[in-house]
Amino acid sequence: MRLRNVCFGIACLLVMAITSSCENKSHNFKEISEEEIEYGDLPVPVQTSFQSSEYKDWELQEVEKVETDRGTLYELEVESPDDKHLEIYFDQQGKVIATE
Repeated sequence: MRLRNVCFGIACLLVMAITSSCENKSHNFKEISEEEIEYGDLPVPVQTSFQSSEYKDWELQEVEKVETDRGTLYELEVESPDDKHLEIYFDQQGKVIATE
């Protein structure tokens, strides 16, 4: 009986951790779907904005086209030289919508 309670408690903690990490986004839009794309497939304004940003020298890890409840956004995941990770969301005009 005690082992069962411990296992239930661990399962509850895991569910809470997974749920909070999925909901702990700092942006104010809901992601519906995402698709990995090539950097060259980004709209030119997004490429221009990224290339002129403070993150232009960070290593580009991943590029995604994200469908949201606010329309299409583009997510660039970058890594700094000291291993900091950042996701930058751009709209189609190249405006930064959110970072996390």
